[in-house]
Parts: sequence; C-alpha cells; structure tokens
Amino acid sequence: MRMILSWVWAGLLSLALLGCGSSGEAERVTLTGCDPITPSYCGFPYPNDAWVVDDPDTVTGIRLALPQAIVPETVGGVRSDPGAFNEADGFSPGIAAMTHMPGATTTGLPTPVSIEASLEADSPTILLNADTGELWPHWAELDQYVVIARQRNDAGEERPDFLVTRPVSELVEEQTMMLRPAIRLDDATRYIAAIRNVVDESGAALPPSPAFEALRDGAKSENAAVESRRAHFKGILRELKDAGIDTDDLQIAWDFTTASRENNTQWMLHIRDDALTKFPDGVEYTIAVRKDALEETTACALEIAFDMPLYTTNGLAGSTLNFGPDGMPEQNGTFEYNATMIVPKVAQDAAAPLVAVGHGLLGDRGQVFGFQLIADALQVIGFGLDHTGFAADDTPNIVDVLSTGNLAGFRAVPERMHQGHLNFLMAMRTLSREAEGGATTMLNQKLADDCGGAQADGSKRYYFGGSQGGILGASLMAIWTDVERGVLAVPGQSYNVLLNRAQPFDAFAPLIYPSYRWNGLDMQLNLALVQGLWDRAEPTGYSKYIRTDTLPGTPAHDVFIQVSKSDHQVTNFGAHIMARTIGGIANLAPTIRTVWDIDEVTGVHTGSAMVEIDFGNPDAPLENTPPWADDMEDPHGRATEVLVLADMLSQFYETGTVENLCDGPCDENDL
Repeated sequence: MRMILSWVWAGLLSLALLGCGSSGEAERVTLTGCDPITPSYCGFPYPNDAWVVDDPDTVTGIRLALPQAIVPETVGGVRSDPGAFNEADGFSPGIAAMTHMPGATTTGLPTPVSIEASLEADSPTILLNADTGELWPHWAELDQYVVIARQRNDAGEERPDFLVTRPVSELVEEQTMMLRPAIRLDDATRYIAAIRNVVDESGAALPPSPAFEALRDGAKSENAAVESRRAHFKGILRELKDAGIDTDDLQIAWDFTTASRENNTQWMLHIRDDALTKFPDGVEYTIAVRKDALEETTACALEIAFDMPLYTTNGLAGSTLNFGPDGMPEQNGTFEYNATMIVPKVAQDAAAPLVAVGHGLLGDRGQVFGFQLIADALQVIGFGLDHTGFAADDTPNIVDVLSTGNLAGFRAVPERMHQGHLNFLMAMRTLSREAEGGATTMLNQKLADDCGGAQADGSKRYYFGGSQGGILGASLMAIWTDVERGVLAVPGQSYNVLLNRAQPFDAFAPLIYPSYRWNGLDMQLNLALVQGLWDRAEPTGYSKYIRTDTLPGTPAHDVFIQVSKSDHQVTNFGAHIMARTIGGIANLAPTIRTVWDIDEVTGVHTGSAMVEIDFGNPDAPLENTPPWADDMEDPHGRATEVLVLADMLSQFYETGTVENLCDGPCDENDL
C-alpha cells in the first residue's frame, strides 16, 4: 500500500510540475526547485530546460523560469531575484554546459588543443544539436581557478588570498565540470549535453547520481521530480542513440535551448534605427583644442562634446534602458557625451580617414593618447570614445552587483552598453558627415585653424579597438551601417570564458569570491547567469552576424583580428572562439601554429583575417586560469613592436585585402 501511495503522490506532484508544451518530442516538465540529477549542487546542471516554461509569444516558444532556489546565495543569506534572467527566451549561446561531479578528473577528455576529439561518437563528453543530430565542437574543463589560486596563496606567492573560507581539499570538491563550446552555439536551438566515462584519480569511473541512474535505466524512484520527467528523458536518450551515442554508461545527460537572435539584438537595432532616422546627419556638437603634451608626430588633440540622444533612464552609471509602452527602448532627451581626437601631422599633407578607437578594460576615451604613434603610422585621424556601460565610471556599479548578490542588477551593465554602442555609431555619423561638408563646417575649420591645416576624409571610416575595445568592437562591427572594416586587436569572447583566464581579474576576485558560500561552484553559475544578460551587448549576441547572415538593415563587414600568443589579459582561446564564430576568417600564413577550424591562407587575401604573433612566451595553461607561471613580459600590448603590422593594417583599411608581411611567422624576428 505504501508503494502504491508513493506512486500516486508522485503522479499528482508530476501533474503540478508539468508545462504545457513539448521539447524533443517529450512533454516538458518545469521544476520549481533543484534538479535531482545533480544532487551535490542545486544550480546544476546549467543551462537546463528543466527551468523553462512554454511561451507562445517568444521566438523560441519558451521563456526561462529559473527558481530563486538555484541562484547562488551570499554568505549574508542574499539570493538575487531571478526575474531579470527569466525575461529571456532561452539560455546564452556562449556559456558552457555545466554540472558538478565530485572527484572527477579530466583524464581522456577533449581539451582546447584537441577539440576535434569532441566530434567523435566515442567522446566522453557530448554536445549534440538536437535539431540536426550533429555533434558540436567543444572542450571539457574542471574549474581550476579557485584551486590553483589557493594553492599559490598557501605557498606564499603573491596571489590574492580570497579563498580563506575553504581548504584546498574542499575546493577540489567544488570544481565545476564545464563543456565549453569551441564555436558559439546557434540561436534558438535545443542542445543535449551528455557525459560518460569520467574517472577519478584512481581511474575508476564515477557513478551517476541515483536520480539520473533511475532515468537512464528505467528504475523506479521515490523522487517525484524524477518520475515526472521520465518521458522527457526517454526522448533525450533516444535522440542520443539516434546520433550514434552509446547511452548505457552515461553518468549524466540533460538538454537546454539557446535564446533567439531577436532576444539578444532587437533592443540595440531598435535604438540604432530610431536614432539614425531622427538624426540622419548626426547630432549637434562643440569642439575645442586640448592642451595635452603630445607626441612629436601629432599636430593637435581636440575635445568634442556631442549632444547625444539618450535611451537610458539617465546618463549615469547604473542606469537602465528607458522602455516605452511598446516594450522597446525610447529616447529620453539628450546628454553630453565626449570624444577625444588625435590628429597626426600627416593629415596636414593629405586628408586622413577617420578611425573610431575603443579603449581597454574599464578604461576611457583618454586611452586614445596611446594611439598617437599608430595614427601616424596608419595615417589616420583617431577619436577615442568611452565604451559607456563598461567604462571606468561603471566599475563601482559592476563590483557592487557581483559582490552583494544582487545579480539581477547586472542588467544595468549591458543595458547601458546599448547606449555606449549608439554613441560610437552617432559620433562617426556626425564627424564623417561634417568632414564631407566642406571648409565651413565646425570640424574642418578647427582642423584648418588649430591643427596646421589638417584635413579629414569623411568617406573613409574605420574602427580600431584593442583589448576590451577589440572585444566590444565585434559587437559594433555587427551593427554599424557607416563602418565596414575594423581592426580587433587582442580580442576574445565570451566574457565568461575570458575572466578567469585574465590576470586583471586578480584585482576583482577578492571583492567577489568571498561573498559567496561555495566559491567555485557559485562563481561559475554567477558568470553563466550574468552572461545571459550580457549577450545583449557583448560579442556573444553579435559576432556571428558580422560577415554573413547579417542583422536587418546592416551591411556585411570585414575584420582583421590580431592575436598575441599566450596573452596574459585576453586568452587566445577566446580569440579563436570569436574567429570561428564570425566564420570565414583566414589565418595568414606562414603561421606560428595551426588553429583548429581556421583555414590558413598564403599571399594576398580579400576579406576578414587573423594574424598571430609569437613574442616567445610559453604556451598558456589549458585550464581556466591566467598564465600566472609565465614570468615573461605580457605580450598583450606588444603588437606595436612589429613594425610591418602597420603596413598590414593600412592595406586592410584602404583596400580590404591583407597579407602576412612578416619575415616568416610573425615573431621576435620581426621586432
């Protein structure tokens, strides 16, 4: 009788958990709490279609329904409201499929340098496109950041001591297992993640959780959530088998659906189109000469103040988009936005192209002064702009959000970044139209009177961004209507890939990690959660559409990606993800190494390309840590030492073609 009653109770609870749609030919169940297939950590596996509901008004037909119980809790007992995340119609296409497997090792798993192994049917880790039945390239990694950081602290090395609440033995148990896509996943697509044959340090295979074992083997379970999901998991197992995947030894499997392109891009495109319609020739501005110490090659520096259309609640850090009754951002007056322009002396001899310049991590437009020698070498006029939303004045807000547990407040970062992207577009529209307007325009008069008769060629418009400017430049190059060629120096995507692997993250980790109960697991879930918001502004939502399948009303663009081997600040693995996601990027031969799925080309190439430079640094660690052991000079900003690189960039800007002009592979011999 007790067993019969338990079955009845399980059935009744199952009905309460059921959604109203279907996924993978099996009825959807929406959990209102933890997923028992990963019993050791409530928020995993993630992303996970157990936490979605059907919504016929979205592109994907679903909407996230993350319960508050899975959101990481701070040591002060704070859990963010998940409402901001639940506005999305799917999960970020740029995050890893994550779970917790206590005692796991990475023995035999695909790595960032053996990605091709993940496409074999016998791979221990599987990412399967459930719509096409195709395996998706990826690598597997266990979170090493927390473990290695603490070990280095214990050894007395100068690393931030931010893990004082956990001994190393416990941190090993806190390691997240991550299946990291080597190419950003497709939009509005359902995927299946599956793991098998993962072993512990003794070489013994880890057992599946009781809940997953019951689902895999068809055994009865006293857990109502397990019983309610049998039909769905039967569909998952069938789809894996249809793809040639043996399911008998699975340790865990689950499915998830990525957000739509519209989910990530519609606000930005609406803002762009609205502003360019209202201000087709640009906006009003004032211009003044700056009194800075300049390089010998620079004629003058100018400060330009734009009366920029505002689409956030105010012009300050922490502001969010100003939504109208139709649910789309609407203009909220104007605000002052400044640019700093560097005019090289070569512009006195011939009209120089205009180049918008993006700054580094949480920097500002003033970093354009470091562009002076490059402007001279490229014979361009550069103007630096703040990446509003992720600039210096946004730093306190970002730290506050991540350290206090108010993760939903992170929405202010990408929403204000929409304004930042618009600022770049409108500044270029304004200055290029002014440059084309004849001698009487304010810009041309200032160049003539205060910059020694310099001239700007408004018909030639380009972008140059380094580090963060290279990262966010990929978003700009997918939406710009006036600029069709851009240089992305030392870039990468997505931020949840980049942060743990960046040495500058050392400064932020002590402010964030101690705030959470389970440093490693909580932080990986935090990064995944905020990535779902960030996609609306950073390259994950946009880079796929730079060259092909372009966004509505947007021309195709070409980019030149420059990578410094073993970069201490932006991991090469992120740059390679970006290049593969953009697609059609040619690695200019002779190369310093072969990069999986990026074709090498010799001679003159028309279109988008990548060049990698080897400054002699050792290979970067495969794990998600910075190259802490690399005591050589950080190669992040050393590309300017390769003099022929300027000729390569000039050729790309001027003709749309590029070639490797180094003496062999670009390395120390070209310094």
